[in-house]
Amino acid sequence: MFHSVDAWIGWYVYWVALGVLSSVGLGAGLHTFVLFLGPHIARVTLMAHECTSMAFAVRGSHAFQCLDTAAVAAEPAPFGAIMRKVIAESLCWGAGTAIGELPPYFIARAASAAGKSDAEYRRLQRKATAGGSLSLKDRALLSVYRLLRRFGFAGILVFAAIPNPLFDLAGITCGHFKVPFWTFFGATFIGKSMIKATIQTSVVITAFSKETIAMVLSFLQHVSPWAHDLAERVLRQQAAAFGSSHLPQTSVKSMSLLGSVWNACVTIMLIYFAISTLESFAHSYLAEVRSWGQQQLAKVTRPIKHDRNLPPSQS
Repeated sequence: MFHSVDAWIGWYVYWVALGVLSSVGLGAGLHTFVLFLGPHIARVTLMAHECTSMAFAVRGSHAFQCLDTAAVAAEPAPFGAIMRKVIAESLCWGAGTAIGELPPYFIARAASAAGKSDAEYRRLQRKATAGGSLSLKDRALLSVYRLLRRFGFAGILVFAAIPNPLFDLAGITCGHFKVPFWTFFGATFIGKSMIKATIQTSVVITAFSKETIAMVLSFLQHVSPWAHDLAERVLRQQAAAFGSSHLPQTSVKSMSLLGSVWNACVTIMLIYFAISTLESFAHSYLAEVRSWGQQQLAKVTRPIKHDRNLPPSQS
């Protein structure tokens, strides 16, 4: 029994950790929804339509294996049943993304309490007062900064619920203006876990449903028969891979085209994540070196300026 409880806890902690990795870091987070949660939801959806029931496990040694009695059902698995099968993992992942937004909030709050402004906030402040031409990205960042400062909980909730890359500044902005912790975290948790994750899960379930796939294949049949044949072959290979326990060993060992493409995408994104992390550390170190150099220069030039301001000695 204790082993089952440990496995259950470990399963959901795993999804929370993936959520944290998705949002930690300013724009350098690992996109774990695309890499892990999205494929998991898609696999559950395809398996549900393959088994025409939800009588299969999603973890453990017998995961994604249709029961023999599942083939009796004739109707495809409904949307609600699939959602109930994956909603816990989705909510845990969303909770992790909310937790991952806390470090910038606490750092900016501590800097503000110490009378120091965050480097990102200083950059935005300089751009706001410069009056020069700003890029589209900079204008969007400034808009986020102003809206979060003005609308508080409602603004945080809206930005957290809508998938966008600009929410990285929410923790910095809220921390700098000392927004109460539960206001920031509550709005972020509701927006990311209960709203955003649920919307993304619904989109993936709908996209990989039997009806949607049939509609896409029908469209490809009229537009490009070659693309239709390729898509149909890939889908069949994936369906066979999901039900590999019922296939010969030679079929299990074969790798589909989609699997190869997906592995390449995962590798590229992991490399990008590593490079982005190194660049972030390099920029932080460079900023510290420049600040130290300016302080040392100020110490050297201060006595010189003081000597110049002294009146000449009278003989």
